[in-house]
Amino acid sequence: MSRWSNDPLAIGIGTREIVVGARAPGLWRSRKHVPAAEPASFTIADDGYGTESGVLDALRAALVNPSVAAEDGQAARAKASPRNAHMVLDDFWGIHAILRGDFRTLRARELEEVALAHFTDTYGIDGASLLVRYCVQQGGRALFASAISRTLHDGIHEACASGQVRISRLKLGLPKMLNCIDVVAGGDALLMFVAEELMQAVMIERRSWAAYDAQRLFPGDAGNASRLAELAEQLFERSATRAGLKREDCTIYLYGKDTDPAPFEARFAAAVRPAQPATDRSPARRLMEYAQ
Repeated sequence: MSRWSNDPLAIGIGTREIVVGARAPGLWRSRKHVPAAEPASFTIADDGYGTESGVLDALRAALVNPSVAAEDGQAARAKASPRNAHMVLDDFWGIHAILRGDFRTLRARELEEVALAHFTDTYGIDGASLLVRYCVQQGGRALFASAISRTLHDGIHEACASGQVRISRLKLGLPKMLNCIDVVAGGDALLMFVAEELMQAVMIERRSWAAYDAQRLFPGDAGNASRLAELAEQLFERSATRAGLKREDCTIYLYGKDTDPAPFEARFAAAVRPAQPATDRSPARRLMEYAQ
């Protein structure tokens, strides 16, 4: 029997794990006095690490698992009305960019073409193989763009459909986190996001998105604060766009894995770790919580 019946789902997809939980409205639960079920975790096989086939195989297995699949007595109704799901993917599965310019008069299709052209030119990827999403910052002078493989996107929808689940929202992790962040007025800042395999940086200048950069991490890097601070310095040097902006005058905000701020304080004006979800949970579990 399913631990969630036909509740809407929240799915977090990491690099080594998939976590599936319920996304049922809290009000409904409070009226029914039904405690929230613990999310279910499914491991991505080692030989499938970093591959689309590996994550799709794990997703199919997760959705047919008895703890996730709809109750047998409701199978017919599930076929007629698939469960809705929100999904958030680790940024390992996509690419990002911040573009500067005047986007105020561009239409949606034109904005998509601008983002797609950037990814094609930068990475040498066939544009037809990518699916692009974007967000224009208020004021129309900066665009945050993301792209994932079209085969991964389509494969996720097909795998979910086979498990009677319909994905109504699919996002990468960084745009979801970035929407929750508000940097102090007037300040320049480097936002640093650290996961096991990837370190990402968003440069903020005068409260506006200025640049994005990323650095793959080797085993052990994510737990080495001195190494991360060294990489953060390099990311700042590559990302700062305003003439005269020095890292000694810039605050760095630390997100993701918990890390010692001291090495960052030695290189930047200040190091701040804002309130954020508990870091003792797995990356996929945190992504599932963002999806909720």
